[in-house]
Order: sequence, then structure tokens, then C-alpha cells
Amino acid sequence: MLLDRKRVKFWQKWVFGFMAVIMAAFLVMIPVQRYAGCGGDTTSSAIEQINADITKYKTQTTTDPTSVEAWQGLAESYTLRANQRAEGSKEQKTDWLLAIDAYKKADDLLAEQKGAANKQNRLDNLGNLASVYLSLQDYNGAIGVYQTITDLKPKDPDAYFNLGEVASQAGDKATALLAFSKFLELDPQSPYAQDVRDWMTQATAKPTPSASASASVSSPSPTTSSAP
Repeated sequence: MLLDRKRVKFWQKWVFGFMAVIMAAFLVMIPVQRYAGCGGDTTSSAIEQINADITKYKTQTTTDPTSVEAWQGLAESYTLRANQRAEGSKEQKTDWLLAIDAYKKADDLLAEQKGAANKQNRLDNLGNLASVYLSLQDYNGAIGVYQTITDLKPKDPDAYFNLGEVASQAGDKATALLAFSKFLELDPQSPYAQDVRDWMTQATAKPTPSASASASVSSPSPTTSSAP
């Protein structure tokens, strides 16, 4: 079944959302260039420097386990190293998992702190954590992160839209419907509001024998990309 124009627009929104994730990953990758040789090519010395940074931050977290900066530095270093690994390798997955653990440690510390600056730091940290989950295609893990973000920003429609996107990708229709409903409540005039309404109508419609055969085409299944 061909997608109609509104469905195409909705797909574009999904793609743009995950392009933002790609851009975030690109920004994280920029520091690697300071380790690169001529022409920006990453050399073995780059990996050696990243390994040295990991050792440094691990020492700092051991000496002072309450240092948010050390945990974040460790997480970022693991993410940088994962980006240098062979795509899909066991080593790459291990580094991403280590980055997740470090970002979680930083989040635990930030959750105990107060103030607008600390709140923004936590939101940035959570955004990085969600990106790593998306790199692993762990959508359920990303759902938990975005749910925390909506708790911190309960009046931000974009936070609910992001939650709805990832929940739908994970096949969690119930969470996606709740998130998209809140998105529409907060931003009913959004240029994507009608597309979301159309998706919700289709998602809650009872399947008919003729529609069953094309169910996989009708359900949104956006293309995702890895993030650090």
C-alpha cells in the first residue's frame, strides 16, 4: 500500500528526529579530531589517547565517586572509543554499555542536586544517555530515559513527542498513545498535530481482514541511526 501525503510528512518527522540524534553523535565525535593526524584521519595514537583518558577518569571516579564531571568524562570517552570500533563488533557494544553505566552514575548524582544549572546538566546527560541507547537499538532503555525527561519537563511537548517516537519504534503502542496524547494536549497547533492524530486513529482502529495483510506497512516504522 502506498503512503499518502500525510503519512509521508509523518515519516519525514521521524527521519528528522533521528537526524537530530545523528547530529548529536557527530558533535560528540568532534573531540576525536584533536587526537587525529594530518588530514583528520584517526590513528592508533588517537585510540591510545582515548584509552589514557579512560584510565584518567576511572582513577578520578575511584578517588572521588561523587564527581559528576569524572563520570561524564568517562562516559564520553567510552562513547568516543565505541565510535572507533568495528561497526557491530562486541567491543563496540561493550564500550556503549560502559558509557551507559557511567552516564547513569552521573545521573544518580545529578538527581540529588538542585538548581536550574544542575537540572539542565542532568537533561543534557540524559540526552546523551538516550543517544547511546539508540546506538544500541535498545528502544526500551531509551523509553525509560525519555520518561524521566518528561518528568523533568512536564510542559515540553517535544519531550512527549520524542517519547512517543521511541515507544512506537519499540512496539509499545500504549506508551506511544499516552505520550502522543500529551503532546497534542500541550501543542494542539503543532504542524505535526494532524499527522499524530492520524497515526493515533490508525493505531487504535480495529483491524479488518483486508487491512491485516497491510498492517506492517500501515504501522510507522521509522529508520533509525546510531548515536553516541
